[in-house]
Amino acid sequence: MKADVIHWLNRLLAIHCRSFPQYMRWARPHVPRGRGQEIEALEAIALDQDIMSERISRMVVDADALPRTGEFPMEFTDLHDLDIDYVILTAVRYQEQDVAAIEHLVERLHTAPAARALAEESLGMAKGHLDTLREQAQSIAALKA
Repeated sequence: MKADVIHWLNRLLAIHCRSFPQYMRWARPHVPRGRGQEIEALEAIALDQDIMSERISRMVVDADALPRTGEFPMEFTDLHDLDIDYVILTAVRYQEQDVAAIEHLVERLHTAPAARALAEESLGMAKGHLDTLREQAQSIAALKA
């Protein structure tokens, strides 16, 4: 596997390992009583990302390279102890960015069919997560209306 393919796979790995839902595992927001479904949605997304990350890592290792997960964006550190409503709206914004980044990676991996297929699967998953987060945001808006 070429070095550029490894680079793009590691970028894809970092998107999943250092996503906003992954960060929220460690930075618990304020969740009012009876509103746990938002946290459950974030946790389910993070679990899906864990599974995808393992598959991406395996592909990188099988190419005799090292998986590189990167670090969480520094801007996430400002998002501790916030209300779940704000967290979900923020998660939508970050997930939109992740979808756009993965779309770019799918294009970059056009010369590596197996890597591209994994990236396309990753993109489908990320779009599904975006739909889930948008549904949560709509539920929050309905509660406030």
